[in-house]
Amino acid sequence: MAEKKTKTKEKEKAKASLKKSKRALCISINLLPPEYRKVKKDLSWVTDRRIIWPTVALIIAIIGFLYANIQIDETITNLQNEVSRVKSEVERERPLLTKIGELEQKQAIVNTKINALKSIQVSKKRWVVLFENVSSVLPPNMWLTSLNQVSEDNLEMKGMTFDFSEVAEYMVKLEKQASVEKVSLMTISTTKVDGEEAYSFTIKVVMKKDLGDG
Repeated sequence: MAEKKTKTKEKEKAKASLKKSKRALCISINLLPPEYRKVKKDLSWVTDRRIIWPTVALIIAIIGFLYANIQIDETITNLQNEVSRVKSEVERERPLLTKIGELEQKQAIVNTKINALKSIQVSKKRWVVLFENVSSVLPPNMWLTSLNQVSEDNLEMKGMTFDFSEVAEYMVKLEKQASVEKVSLMTISTTKVDGEEAYSFTIKVVMKKDLGDG
């Protein structure tokens, strides 16, 4: 009995292995025309990392770019609004600014006049002192014919005298005056005055720069 059972099992195993080999040898052939065949789509690329990660990175980059553009647009809009607001304020305050400018111009004119008046006062005092010094030491036989200001601190004095020595005497006394810095003889020559011999001279006088200050 045992031998029969064993033989039966072996036969069953052989049949099973035969069926498997037949199945393995089967080839599926689709005889339908191409237009009626159903082609199975290959979607394996969807899960491919070589495609997924670059795609994700590209999407993130696009989103970041769009967000940055939005922020830039908002910033530009805010700045334009601020510029418009400032322009509006300037236009609103323009009459006041114009008025301030006019007042500043008037103030500048007033300051110029004040400085001119101060200069005249100082200059007046300077010339008063100078004329007092020039006339106070003038010798008895000498008289001046002209006095010209050739520069800010330089004078040219012309005069006549009947005594030659009075020219040197006058120059020495004049140089000691408070208004005079230096005296120098430029020219001297003989001439006739009412038939008498006289001397015509030209003197250069340098005034002190601080004359009239205070």
